[in-house]
Amino acid sequence: MAGVAEMLCEEGDKVIQLEQLDPFGFAEYYGVTGMWQELEPMIRWAEFHQEEYDKIVIHDYHEFKDRFPKDKVILYFHGSKLRGLDEIELTQVKEYPCIVTTSDLLDILPNATYLQVPIDLELFKPEFGKEKGDKWLCINRSYQKEYIKDKITEKYPDILYWERTSDRLIDYEDMPMFLAQCDHYVDWKFDYNKPDPRTLPDLSCTGLQAMAVGCTVHNSNGTVNNPLLLVLHDKKRIAERFREEIG
Repeated sequence: MAGVAEMLCEEGDKVIQLEQLDPFGFAEYYGVTGMWQELEPMIRWAEFHQEEYDKIVIHDYHEFKDRFPKDKVILYFHGSKLRGLDEIELTQVKEYPCIVTTSDLLDILPNATYLQVPIDLELFKPEFGKEKGDKWLCINRSYQKEYIKDKITEKYPDILYWERTSDRLIDYEDMPMFLAQCDHYVDWKFDYNKPDPRTLPDLSCTGLQAMAVGCTVHNSNGTVNNPLLLVLHDKKRIAERFREEIG
């Protein structure tokens, strides 16, 4: 989940995660995550230790909410998982406090709390000196590439379309240097609607990270550089708001 859970941690907090869901190394970088090879043993560990914790925050995988005391559970949604819920699942989810990370998800859960995705501005900062050029990059998924890539390259023909899992994986710690090699970053994100994916309104974590290291960032409408966005997404600010929200 783009390291969101790790960035919201304070002393005494614990993140548990399936190893295969962290190919970029958020756990290794932040050092607060217990990694598991299999799902069920991980959930059982959380059940056994739940009395040690005041709140249990479940990122996307709402299926496990009934395994814990209802008054402790907070559901934290990042995108596709919430958009894919059926009416029965959505009704059940609405019984819990919910947090969403992109504004379009409020169309599905209007009573949820909107917390922007946090960006680690201590890691992503404009200190990688380089001459400005005309290198264009976007990092996107391979799924629905035949639709998405055509859309992006039509508007930005000089783009290098980097598939985030099919091409060489970039470790989280190395992302600032990787992004700083480009001058323009295109952050045009889509949902998983078929047959025509819909453009999403918010900048992604990667787009904000690119902006933080000094790239000029563009979306479907053009240039979107705005230093205020980095302030709004600063992990310290988001963590403070998160603490206020969960009480």
